[in-house]
Amino acid sequence: MHGAGNDFVVLDALRNPLPADFNFPAVAQQLCRRHFGAGADGLLLLTDAEDENHAAVRMRLWNPDGSEDMCGNGLRCIARLAHARGHVAANQFTVQTLAGLRAAHVLEDGRVRVAMGEPRFDLAAVPMRPDDHWESERAVEYSLPVGEEKIPHVTTLSTGTAHTVIFLDEPLADEEFERLSPQIENHVWFPERTSVLWARIEDEHNVRLRIWERGAGETLACGTGACAAAVAAQITNRAQPPVRVHSRGGVLTIEWAPGAEIQMTGPAEVVFEGSCEV
Repeated sequence: MHGAGNDFVVLDALRNPLPADFNFPAVAQQLCRRHFGAGADGLLLLTDAEDENHAAVRMRLWNPDGSEDMCGNGLRCIARLAHARGHVAANQFTVQTLAGLRAAHVLEDGRVRVAMGEPRFDLAAVPMRPDDHWESERAVEYSLPVGEEKIPHVTTLSTGTAHTVIFLDEPLADEEFERLSPQIENHVWFPERTSVLWARIEDEHNVRLRIWERGAGETLACGTGACAAAVAAQITNRAQPPVRVHSRGGVLTIEWAPGAEIQMTGPAEVVFEGSCEV
């Protein structure tokens, strides 16, 4: 499946149960490897929710490097698949995720609207550990030291996973994107790494992204990243809701007001179905 070009190998364990010792991190590394596996930005699992959560289904995701993570585009894909295959009858239901319970609404046109929780700015929640000279409780509109450089107009927050948004006046050259993005992902200030979102404001309702996703590298879209970019644009007075976030894979619409959950609407499509041996 894919959500705005963010593509996944999806295992439906409700239809095809998996053994208790199934090694998801190893399978993710095998199947997500482009050219040598099916190729994907992540491995998604649709499975039963834990009873105490009162959710209809559960979503889990592993990055191509085998690390487990949260994923907004994956959430929409899981919601649409669960509804299309009759695992849930209603078009509005709750999904259990690594970041908590998330409400999903499968729309008549096939798009999916999901609640993404409230953004977190406190450094411990990101998590982020800047140097001893840091004085703020948040990381909004700061300069990030990378080697001998200082990158300005940076905002770091969590939308279920860590994101670092960098606002640009001009498009970033490929060489700079490929050189700086992995350095920022693995920066010492981010103990669990961070995704990197290079953002340009087109107008008050449109933001354009180039995405470096932690554990995956460049991706065509990122749902949690689109949420982070839209929120960062709003709190730095660069944009107003609704914010349409344009990436190489498509457009996601983000709605958010302070004190409320982020709402994200976008596509979720089945590309093909099959079986494989792992």
